[in-house]
Amino acid sequence: MTEENRRRNIADAVARAAQAMNAARALVGLELHPDAISRSYYAVFHLVRALLLMRGVEAKKHAGAIHLLNTEFVRTGSLPSSHNRLLAGLQRSRELADYDAAVTFSADDAAAELADAERFSRDALALLRSEGWLASES
Repeated sequence: MTEENRRRNIADAVARAAQAMNAARALVGLELHPDAISRSYYAVFHLVRALLLMRGVEAKKHAGAIHLLNTEFVRTGSLPSSHNRLLAGLQRSRELADYDAAVTFSADDAAAELADAERFSRDALALLRSEGWLASES
């Protein structure tokens, strides 16, 4: 993949993350808690993809992306270890929200997942900017 393609793919992943984050915020406001949780996870997942692309790595599955995030960013100290747990928690919640109709989520649950996604987003975007992959206003 050329650097130009990588930059375009990173920008696309960041744009998808922003859309998912906006959707999560709107869904929290609409009290659609499972959907808000799912979109919060996907906002983070798209940012994980952008971070991995920054390193020239692509994961084929969600579990692979989480493993690579740990290898490429957490173990190296680029991201705090709490983000690995944050992402695992978001993934578990998203799976329950999407696939287990018996599980209910409160407004507090949805707001907490959104707050985790926003925390991850701030750090991921800052890292992408600091390494020159995003403009400062992105």
